Amino acid sequence: MEFWGIEVKAGQPIKTGPGVNRVIHLSQATLGESKNKAESVPLYVNVDGKKLVLGTLSHQNFPQLNLDLVFEQEFELSHNWKNGSVYFLGYETSVQEEGYPFYYF
Repeated sequence: MEFWGIEVKAGQPIKTGPGVNRVIHLSQATLGESKNKAESVPLYVNVDGKKLVLGTLSHQNFPQLNLDLVFEQEFELSHNWKNGSVYFLGYETSVQEEGYPFYYF
């Protein structure tokens, strides 16, 4: 198990993904520094051409968001905040050949 983290800057979506026989467990999203504390920042993930909202961050109410998502393929992280970066944290780990985390019968 290895720490995994990425900074998504304003207007720069990032594609990332695990290596062969690995998964990324996304566990937290956090707002970077900002002078404008009143904005809400929606977070997005794009997997297989489907763009989904992970949640919304706010410096005043929710500066970080706990997540429990596992990705076994490439995905794209983005946000629409023009004044700063969002940091995504988690870990990357290897998986058994049978499939993660379930066995298929």
